[in-house]
Amino acid sequence: MALAEASRNIRANYRFHASLRGGRVQRLTYLTVYYFLFVVLRWGDRHLRALNWLKRLGLSDLPVEVETPDGLTLDLDLHTAFDPLYSIVAESDYEREVGFRPAPGQTVMDLGANLGIFATRAAALVGPKGQVIAVEPHPDNFRRLERNARRNHLSQLDCVQAAAGDREGTVELFVHERGINHSLIHGSGRSLSVPMKTVDAIARERGLSRLDLLKIDIEGVVPAALKLGGLCLLVGGVVV
Repeated sequence: MALAEASRNIRANYRFHASLRGGRVQRLTYLTVYYFLFVVLRWGDRHLRALNWLKRLGLSDLPVEVETPDGLTLDLDLHTAFDPLYSIVAESDYEREVGFRPAPGQTVMDLGANLGIFATRAAALVGPKGQVIAVEPHPDNFRRLERNARRNHLSQLDCVQAAAGDREGTVELFVHERGINHSLIHGSGRSLSVPMKTVDAIARERGLSRLDLLKIDIEGVVPAALKLGGLCLLVGGVVV
């Protein structure tokens, strides 16, 4: 990364985190340690190396409550409050495609909802006449996802504890040291059994005939999640 681009990214991150309420000192300290390590570690994937060191230092999992620019209060940890929060909120990572920003009254499904940064934002945007189905398999992530839905009074946010896949049943979820990287296919030293549901089963249980938006972030199993059975869903004007 060129020095000028890196400087722009650093300034943008500091401006964003300084503008948010909640845990500001913790977040800015985390950011400063991250960029120090990023500069010092001059080999390999410096981004991942810096994040791994933050994990080893015991900082990544520290809890922090953050208020987003649109007034949502989220129970996060310092890692999700730093990296995913900036990508989803500041950079609109999932909204770069034309028409992908949730709109009032729409139905949205979020596969791999994690702690609910995108799901709560989507639920606020679709409003009480819309619906967001947030699917997350890991028990700890799911509890915090539900908590974030409740604390923001988002009754239109429907949380489903399951992994999205091509069949119904149970499956082994490999547990990553960072909570946003749990995976069904990337092995690790630890795993736990979680329920698996298909997209069409989740839709059928809720009487859905179409989805306006389908956001997927499920660590390498997208084709399996999109393998539908007897139900065809209209997603954003495309039958899948």
